[in-house]
Amino acid sequence: MNVTENLHRSEVIDLFVSVSEATVSIRNKNDLVSFIQYKLKNIFQFSDLAISRYNIPKGTFKVFLEHCDKTNQHPDFNAIAYEEYPLKDGLHDKIMESENTVVLSVDSLIASGMKHLVFLQNAGIKEIVGIRLLQNGEVFGGMVLLSEEEGAFTVLQRRLIEKISNYISSAVANIIANEEIQKRDKEKSILLSLSNETAKVKTKEELFLVISEKLKDLFSILSFGIIVKDRDTQTHRFFMFEVDDSTKIDSEFQTVINHQYINSNDLIFTSILNTGTPIVLETEKLEEPLPLYAQFWKKNNIQKVIGTALSVADDDIGCLFLRVEDDFDINSSYDLLKGVSSQIAIALSNIISNEKNQSQLKEILNYKEQLENEKAYLQEEITSGNRYADIIGGSIEMKSIFHLLSQVACTNSTVLILGETGTGKELIARAIHNSSPRKNNLMVKVNCAALPANLIESELFGHEKGSFTGAFERRIGKFELAHKGTLFLDEIGEMPLELQVKLLRAIQEKEIERIGGKGILKTDVRIIAATNRNLINEVKEGRFRSDLYYRLNVFPVHLPPLKNRKDDIPELVNYFMAKFSKTIGKEVKGISKKAMTELLQYDWPGNVRELEHVIERSILMTEGSLIKDAFLPYRETFSDHKKETGDRTIAGFEKSYIIDVLKQCNGKVFGPSGAAVILGIPHTTLHSKMKN
Repeated sequence: MNVTENLHRSEVIDLFVSVSEATVSIRNKNDLVSFIQYKLKNIFQFSDLAISRYNIPKGTFKVFLEHCDKTNQHPDFNAIAYEEYPLKDGLHDKIMESENTVVLSVDSLIASGMKHLVFLQNAGIKEIVGIRLLQNGEVFGGMVLLSEEEGAFTVLQRRLIEKISNYISSAVANIIANEEIQKRDKEKSILLSLSNETAKVKTKEELFLVISEKLKDLFSILSFGIIVKDRDTQTHRFFMFEVDDSTKIDSEFQTVINHQYINSNDLIFTSILNTGTPIVLETEKLEEPLPLYAQFWKKNNIQKVIGTALSVADDDIGCLFLRVEDDFDINSSYDLLKGVSSQIAIALSNIISNEKNQSQLKEILNYKEQLENEKAYLQEEITSGNRYADIIGGSIEMKSIFHLLSQVACTNSTVLILGETGTGKELIARAIHNSSPRKNNLMVKVNCAALPANLIESELFGHEKGSFTGAFERRIGKFELAHKGTLFLDEIGEMPLELQVKLLRAIQEKEIERIGGKGILKTDVRIIAATNRNLINEVKEGRFRSDLYYRLNVFPVHLPPLKNRKDDIPELVNYFMAKFSKTIGKEVKGISKKAMTELLQYDWPGNVRELEHVIERSILMTEGSLIKDAFLPYRETFSDHKKETGDRTIAGFEKSYIIDVLKQCNGKVFGPSGAAVILGIPHTTLHSKMKN
């Protein structure tokens, strides 16, 4: 019925009873809309109604509920109606301050500056009547009724609106309370679900999925990021993040997430940890200097970010950043944010601990593998019989070598040992290593001439399982094995050109990469290289890289051939006699003057190694305790050729002897019965001599 000035008292009472009964049963917005539709519109002449909630501390209001048949026809109605507006707008400030209804003209309001009400004017609204809503004597909102006619509300109707507003206030308060209860129930449910999910989390990927799904349910976040402290606790970096696809590929964003931040320089990070509670970061108000991630926020017009500390007990792990809508109200979500951050912190702590355990386990396994490799290498060294107690020699030439060794041994400088085959280059390398600060670690040897070209890279740098055909297991390379020690590259002149580049990089950058590996490995290795080749000529001929040569030729040591240090022969003979008498089981204690003279007159193209083999052979052939004859390799050949042709050069005798041995071996160069083994020289040296 329409209320008129002549409405009887009994009818007014019936009206209030009806309104009272209706509002008591209202529990949600739909109930209130139905009440407005079927009760109030039958009493008052209005087309649209809106109820707003006031945020008095903030000084703003926002539509809480509306029933607008006319104004919602505007295409931008939702954007306009649900915008947040200042309370002092000329309408709501008057409603809030008045105990009675306020009646205002739409035209006058627009004329006073409320341009956002033009859409009401366009919808044909002429007049607005408003009344404040109270709860426990405090204003919390306002109700406005919109009419298409001026003077549509009589004095009695306005009094009735004032009375009914009390019931409307109760209904709205109930709805708000119910929504709050529902919200808290939902939050508790999500927190319980989050707790259950995080308890199961074992990996970074699992945590990402939980956060991504649950936080979107709770806060409608746009993106998030987690920063954690590094192990040194003085720096921090991004642990995980979720952004849109276009941001992910942004090079500037990649710089942001891969950057290592220093705690003391990042005021945002430290303030969040010190506060220990969720805080709002409004980018325009952040103080300089800004960390890279905050610079990125400002540059990309990100207005508001929520930051909250991630801590377990007194241990600060890091912080969580949530990018939220500009109208996000932290006050209504404060406790929930604390609960969520606590759950995430526990899961994050477990993951970091698990990753640390896995890393330590990996280190233990790597260390175990390293020890096994070192053990195998040392056993190989022992069984090869290639260990010397000392360098033999007191000649002027050797004293000069000792002086050089005393200068370089205690440093980390690269050494290049040059000399003919058999002069003792490996022995010198070991002497340098044993006199260096690295002596307690391995000296690892790589014979570049003894390995096929396709295996040298694997030998030096190692490989991962399955990285190539035949790679049935993971293998540690010699660079890794020699970490903190010395790497001896014997016969470096034989290394293929394509591998020289990789070797140069490993030496210069002090880092390697296993074949099939995914990461760079840092190495701390001292390089000692040796060769019997003239590397300068090799560089000129294009067989050796000049940059690698100059990198190796930091401290060259030229070993004299045995023919230039014959004063050392007697001492060397005594050393080898003692050595082989023990290993062979013969008590040979001396050598005849005749045999020694032969040894001193011989020019020793095979140098000390050849002398070693001659003494071993002579002991095997000797009966008794005295070597009477030195079984020189060229002895018979020398006698035969001298009878036929007279005196010839040593080179000529050497050539004839090599040809004879090759004939005996049917042309076989290397292998157990090859000419190289019989001659006691490397097969590469034999190849070189055959070419000459």
